[in-house]
Amino acid sequence: MSTVLHYHRGRVALHAILEGLRVRPGDEVILQAYTCAAVVEPLLRLGVRPVYADIDRDSFGPDPDRIAEAVTSRTRAVIVQHTFGIPVPVEEIDVDVPIIEDCAHVTPGLIDTSRSAAAFYSFEWGKPVVAGLGGTAVVHDPELAAAMRDGYARYTAPPGLRELMTNAEYLAFRAADRAGMVWRLRALYRRLAGMGLVVGSYPPDPRVSPEYGWRMSTGTRRRLAARIAAGHTELKRRRELADAYEIEMHRIVPGMPLRFPAVVADKDEALRTAGAAGLEIGSWFATPVHPLSGPDLALAGYTPGSCPNAEWAAEHVVTLPVRAATRRDSIGRAADLLADLRPVGAHV
Repeated sequence: MSTVLHYHRGRVALHAILEGLRVRPGDEVILQAYTCAAVVEPLLRLGVRPVYADIDRDSFGPDPDRIAEAVTSRTRAVIVQHTFGIPVPVEEIDVDVPIIEDCAHVTPGLIDTSRSAAAFYSFEWGKPVVAGLGGTAVVHDPELAAAMRDGYARYTAPPGLRELMTNAEYLAFRAADRAGMVWRLRALYRRLAGMGLVVGSYPPDPRVSPEYGWRMSTGTRRRLAARIAAGHTELKRRRELADAYEIEMHRIVPGMPLRFPAVVADKDEALRTAGAAGLEIGSWFATPVHPLSGPDLALAGYTPGSCPNAEWAAEHVVTLPVRAATRRDSIGRAADLLADLRPVGAHV
């Protein structure tokens, strides 16, 4: 039987998994490039060296051959990311170290993670199930589960102010989602987060952030089961939307995508054109370790040129919404817009 433990964010759950595996400063953990800085953050906090493996251009997940090549005597774990909710065949990854599945883009229950040591989920804004700030570790390895249960006692509830802010942001998100305004308000959200008026995606200094000692907030925990159940009731509608994208875009995307990926010749032009047309198109991942660039990429341990497929995807892939509230007519409009922006010989 699996052990389920709830933390303040998905990255805090990953941090707890790595601690349970007893990783130490100087150890290595393999993960794909074309990922989020939130995945790298716990590694750097623990003094672990991230080793980036390139991706497969079709699945946007890790290339098993590149993972095998990256393993050294210092490798302690491999993080397998189901990018955009597209399932990675974990059985094809042949390593002798624990595998951790990054299910931040996955509705819980849709992917069988039992072959891995553990998996972690996130329930923040932009994820398939939104319940507020919070992340969950699902632990299958008995020894790891015992270590994590022992360590869980030191995690505490977040402060009352954080609880209030989290609940208020959740209610604001729900109102914006019902009004179809979430994507239009992202820039405002980022500005408010920069001013410290809302809880942002990244703490000011992850190395000293108290979030890594917090459990999931009470409000998120109370909502979670109902929100997961609601997420499952939306799957039929989301699959219909994904099928419509596949027809319009002439591209098959397996699983239940959180976002539908499309390839364009000029990403900046696609984003500008879509914005002017009132269409939601996402930029992430905009860099191999989103949203980092320049010196910050180096601080995250990424070497430019080391993962060409990831860099290609960051430059040419945009994503389209597959939320239940997505309007069906917007799919055809997006397909028409992107048809004029596709690179020669590429899928849309």
